[in-house]
Parts: sequence; C-alpha cells; structure tokens
Amino acid sequence: MTEFVYNNTMHSLTQQTLFFANHGLHPKFDIQDVHKVTNLASKDQAMWLTVVQTQLVFNLEETQRWYEENVDEH
Repeated sequence: MTEFVYNNTMHSLTQQTLFFANHGLHPKFDIQDVHKVTNLASKDQAMWLTVVQTQLVFNLEETQRWYEENVDEH
C-alpha cells in the first residue's frame, strides 16, 4: 500500500506522479477481475504485469535469503 501511495503522489521535481511518468495515465481505483476483461490488449497487459510482479516477488525473496545467510555468517 505504501508503494502505491508513493507512486501516486505528485513529485516536486517532475510535477507528475510516477504512475503517470511511467505509463502515461493515472491508475484507476476500482478493482476488477482480470479474467472478466473483454479487451484482449488490456487482458494481455494485465497478465504480463502479473507475471512481472510474481518474478519481482521471487527476486526479492531470494535477495532476502541471500542477505540473511551472509549476515548470519558474520
């Protein structure tokens, strides 16, 4: 939730939100089931983002394990 708020906050340097700077639009606040989307391009994008998010979570967990092992050694 903190990340969402940060990415949706106007930044003083750019005068834009990070969402807008990266995607050219502001996020919608309504939650939809990805499988109910009829626009195939939107559905593909949502599915791709889900895959990316899963990979990011995996990478963060691996990094955390690596740090724990190295800190425990010292």
